[in-house]
Amino acid sequence: MKKKKHNKSPEFLYELEEYNQRGISLLLDGKPSNPKAIAKAHRIAEEGTYMRDYIEDESGEVIELSFDLIK
Repeated sequence: MKKKKHNKSPEFLYELEEYNQRGISLLLDGKPSNPKAIAKAHRIAEEGTYMRDYIEDESGEVIELSFDLIK
């Protein structure tokens, strides 16, 4: 049986939606984005993979989640 990558599963979209509902900004390749667009980009990425980067405020709270294509 072939394993699914986490970022291609429905759970990945739910995770992104939860961050979005918590008011955490989502970026895709440096531009504001949304959960569906990020999940789609992960599914169709053929020339690389996306690296996740958590950006925190001074108190350590996550305020932004950035996904950048790494080739």
